[in-house]
Amino acid sequence: MNIEEGINLDALHEAILTCIRHRFPALQTVDDYPDDRQRIVAPAVLVELTELAPIPDEDPGTGQLALEAQFEARYIVGFRGLEQQREIRRNVATLAHFVHQQRWGMAIEPARVTACERDEFSPELDQYHVWRLEWSQTLYVGESVWQDEGVPPTNIHVGVAPAIGPEREDRYQRLDPAEEGAG
Repeated sequence: MNIEEGINLDALHEAILTCIRHRFPALQTVDDYPDDRQRIVAPAVLVELTELAPIPDEDPGTGQLALEAQFEARYIVGFRGLEQQREIRRNVATLAHFVHQQRWGMAIEPARVTACERDEFSPELDQYHVWRLEWSQTLYVGESVWQDEGVPPTNIHVGVAPAIGPEREDRYQRLDPAEEGAG
């Protein structure tokens, strides 16, 4: 996994929405942070990044900050129609399976589904049946201190102290990459 550049949160949001739209073409709305939640064309999935928590014991050795990102997706269907209660449960389970281990085409840790339950705490969505799917993923923020424009060395020489320094280069031994495996 290449984490040298760190995550771009805008690109991650777009990747999540694109993957869900592609996998579930019957959804009428796939969006994040809509301005008007009372006039949503259902069925719909609304995605939100709800928390970014530092992970104290996670240090990739790059100077980047490891964050545990908490995402929520609200799966929404209208009240009208036959079998809406069963349909929403089937569909949110299918969405949870899709999200499980998902990387969204980006260099991030796989998703871990942490909850899949009815959402009765969104008053702006009270005219719909709503289920909430929650997942978390580890993200690395910021550029790696090891990313640079330098040229990788092609010749490596080893010296043993105290016989080191520019004046003792003739005593150094050249490491041959082809011989590294032979031992």
